[in-house]
Amino acid sequence: MIIPTSTFEGVVDAAFHQIRQYSRTSTALAVRLLETIAVTAEVAHRPEDRAVLQRHADMISRGAHAGLPEIEDKRAVQQRYVAASQALHDRAGRA
Repeated sequence: MIIPTSTFEGVVDAAFHQIRQYSRTSTALAVRLLETIAVTAEVAHRPEDRAVLQRHADMISRGAHAGLPEIEDKRAVQQRYVAASQALHDRAGRA
């Protein structure tokens, strides 16, 4: 008998929540998290997994918008957010 001990959502939440919270005031960290989501989108086969990743991308974007004072930093995060969202959407079209 094989019993799953973790869900995709649980693993992603554990990996992203605390780091995401710190990324509110760190452009570099927010950008890297969004780049990680874009890369992970390539192997996220199930719609519910892509939804989890999109939820985290949304939270990263909102947090950076609220926490970063510099407009150029906000733009850098927004560009990565759009790329991550597009990667998740593109993957959905191929699934």
